Amino acid sequence: MPASCSIRRTLHLATPYSSPIMLNDLLPLCLARLRVPVAPPCDRHEGKLSWRDIGMRFFLAKVLPRFAPTLAAWFVAGLMAVPGLSQPAAISPPSESPKEAEVTDVPQITERVSFPDSITLCELSNGLTILVQENHTAPVATVRCFVRNTGSIYEGKYLGAGLSHVLEHVVAGGTTTNQTEKEIAEIIDRFGGKTNAFTSSDMTAYFIDCPAKNVQEAISLLADAMQHIAFEPTEFERELKVVKRELADGEANRQRVLWKMLNQTLYLQHPARHPIIGYLDVLNQTTNEAIVEFYRSRYVPNNQVFVIVGDVQTDEVLAQVAECYRGSRRAFETYVPLVQEPPQTSPRESLREMEGETCNFILAWPTVRLSDSDLYPLDVAAEILTRGESSRLVRRLRRDRPLVLSVDAVSATPSYVRGWFGVMVDCPVENQAEAEAIIMEEIRRLSEELVPQAELDRVKRKKAADLIFDRETVASAADSIGRAFVATGDPRFDTAYTEAIQRVTAEQVREVARRYFVPQRLNRVSIYPPGKSPARQVAASAAEETPAQMVKLPNGLRVILKRQSNLPLVTMQVAILGGNLVDDESTAGRSNLVAQMLDKGTTKHSAPEIAELFDTYVARVSFSSNRHTFTARLWTVRDQFEEAGRLVAECLFQPTFPEDELAKVKQLALTAIANRKASPQAEAMELFCDLLPPQSPFHILPEGKRESVERLTRDDLVRHHARYFVPENMAVAIFGDIDPQRGLSLAQEWFGNLAPAEKPATISFDRDNSIPHDVAKHLQTQKPTAFLFLGYTAPSVRDAKEYAAIEVLDTVMSGYGYPGGWLHEELRGEGLVYMVHATTFAGPTPGFFVIIAQTSPESLGEVISRIEQKVEKAKAGQIDPKELEIAKQLITAYHAQENTTIGDQAFQAVLNELYGLGYDYEKTFDSRIEAVSLDDVVAAARKFLGNAILATTSPMPAASQAAPGTTTSPAKD
Repeated sequence: MPASCSIRRTLHLATPYSSPIMLNDLLPLCLARLRVPVAPPCDRHEGKLSWRDIGMRFFLAKVLPRFAPTLAAWFVAGLMAVPGLSQPAAISPPSESPKEAEVTDVPQITERVSFPDSITLCELSNGLTILVQENHTAPVATVRCFVRNTGSIYEGKYLGAGLSHVLEHVVAGGTTTNQTEKEIAEIIDRFGGKTNAFTSSDMTAYFIDCPAKNVQEAISLLADAMQHIAFEPTEFERELKVVKRELADGEANRQRVLWKMLNQTLYLQHPARHPIIGYLDVLNQTTNEAIVEFYRSRYVPNNQVFVIVGDVQTDEVLAQVAECYRGSRRAFETYVPLVQEPPQTSPRESLREMEGETCNFILAWPTVRLSDSDLYPLDVAAEILTRGESSRLVRRLRRDRPLVLSVDAVSATPSYVRGWFGVMVDCPVENQAEAEAIIMEEIRRLSEELVPQAELDRVKRKKAADLIFDRETVASAADSIGRAFVATGDPRFDTAYTEAIQRVTAEQVREVARRYFVPQRLNRVSIYPPGKSPARQVAASAAEETPAQMVKLPNGLRVILKRQSNLPLVTMQVAILGGNLVDDESTAGRSNLVAQMLDKGTTKHSAPEIAELFDTYVARVSFSSNRHTFTARLWTVRDQFEEAGRLVAECLFQPTFPEDELAKVKQLALTAIANRKASPQAEAMELFCDLLPPQSPFHILPEGKRESVERLTRDDLVRHHARYFVPENMAVAIFGDIDPQRGLSLAQEWFGNLAPAEKPATISFDRDNSIPHDVAKHLQTQKPTAFLFLGYTAPSVRDAKEYAAIEVLDTVMSGYGYPGGWLHEELRGEGLVYMVHATTFAGPTPGFFVIIAQTSPESLGEVISRIEQKVEKAKAGQIDPKELEIAKQLITAYHAQENTTIGDQAFQAVLNELYGLGYDYEKTFDSRIEAVSLDDVVAAARKFLGNAILATTSPMPAASQAAPGTTTSPAKD
């Protein structure tokens, strides 16, 4: 090789270039500066060397290496004379460490654009995009990073492996080259942050919600994860196992299966047909190196969109992000070609049978991308069909006749492939054909008739309100502008979208219905119970099942057992009387801290060991404290149940309450308490509970108040645990794929040796919930919304007849499990509220019938007045008998879909047993509801809907928005 070709010494200069400049690259420029013509360094002229070649090679091999620094400085001093190069800010001396020179580079802002709504868009010199929105309503912030060119459709040669989803698991909170997984978790716990991530078809996103004062730490943590994941082997393998378990579990989840069937029916060639999570057999063939390489190539600055929203200063956070990306350079641009989906020319159908009692089906038609203007009338059409109780399909399928459990119209318009318009239904099998016929009637009606202007205007008002309410929290605002920018390049696309919706005409709605809702492009996707599909009537294979039975151990512990072997799962549900029943204002939050500390250390294991063991057992575990109980809930696969159940029992009865863990748990609890002010609903809920009678367990929130939680000590928790965690005060249910006798033996092993209390604690359900006179209190806040909680007395669940009557009244007034009834129809229908619903604060103690609404501050007084009118209507007995029957049918139909898993059934059984109702009380549910008469409902309304407690919040003073005839006292925010 000629000598000149072997010279590759690197000279590092402070130039605008992003890579080192090589001396043999500089040589032609140096000589050009001297106006000396130069031939290519390795040029040969027909195999012979000219005298110029010989001289040049001598110069390169002998002279240039000795005078390289001088020559380089000479070159750089005249660099500006070379066309196309700009003057560097400064010239640094040559560095012996290339990496040291590289990592000092802080990317600079190359583009900055200001938008309305205090949004700033910047692009850094390394390609990183940053979006900042200042929102000083509350001292909170959120930091998010959206990674483009990830998501299942962009996985290229690894399509179907779900690499983006695997990386989400590994990257979120994973060890980096700068700090360990544990250190990251401790930092986030210290400032009370919330962190999570998600993967979709076209992106992966990560976020940390935090107090505004900690936004710099959140930025640093998230930026570190986006650049420096270490792929620590133990974590890597652990998360791979979790993903593989998720893949396996997904095949038993009806909604996941239905979604996969829909995509694979709509898209035959486009990668959108593949599930985001991938396929297990494809993932099993994928090497760890491939996953790491995908991270290195896709998690680069020019693929990332950093979003910060909250109580921040724009220039400060921009500088912080840039500093955190010091040394991270722009990478090759990512381009993944996507196969275009061909037009659909004939109907398609996909059918499957799965465990369950109902039929899930979707009717869908291909439509347009996000960039197509037809998306606006298509979205309006979806709203017309199912938005609200007065919408066409909800009225016909749920109100007029309860044919379906749920119905929802969707117009999906992604940016990367043509979308679809569909109607999704869950209904009893016997109603499927009739429900589908009604849906097709309403679809044809859209294509044949113009939508009345009043109906169109109602939809437009709701969509305009959605834009406001969806930006209420910094988290939802960040999600909105981040997703909008990734999809369209416009962070305010949601605003432009809402404006375009307001311009939609009835003619446009009819036109898109005619264009897209055609029979030859219909896709029908269905899941039926085994043996009940119209295509294949086969005998259902009955899984082995035994009826529930209860055994009382000698120490007083009640054990409920049931075998259900359709899946290899076992659950153990433990309930202990306590919670708010045994706390008061001075000790509020005590029971919650006890519950949170149960898995933070035992006589045998530390908190990290417990967490690792539960992960090893593939167990889902929760410990909590509620209004009336402490609970421990376990779900696991059959083969791991004995180990996991033994560990749960250890946590329940051998906790050590370590001081260091208690300090962390208390800090998290205090942060959650402080964070209530960030949520308008939580703030109003707290005000309402403060006004309830002090003897009621609903008067205090399970998490407590700052003052009470700060006072609590380890000794308080130890004494509380010893007093109430006793066998006669608890019940245990073991349901699933386990022989009942084996379940009983395990319960005796784990709990049979517990000694009864020497002096059992007396826990009375007889609590005063009376409201002697009307009470109203208003809290003036800085939030641009209004909330109200209006509460009346209600019976205990132990008062079976009256409680059933209140449930029916609730359904007539506000729906059951789904917004509806008088309140929703009138207030939501007229655009007066964003949300209105009634619920019963219920339990073994007398409770409260509560109406909750969110509205605009200007409408608060009107909304209160309208609600009170509906209460008076119920007390006057103005309930149509048909309304009553529909309400009863709705309750029983919905209730049939509740408590369908073994875990939910077991949990309900232990609660019913503890409350004195009997473990098999659920069997009588339908008959109790069916027995309710109109006289029962009216009598309950007159008895319980008397004096009321009203709590309101809004940015306006109380006097300006009180309901007619109501006097409110102010409260300070």
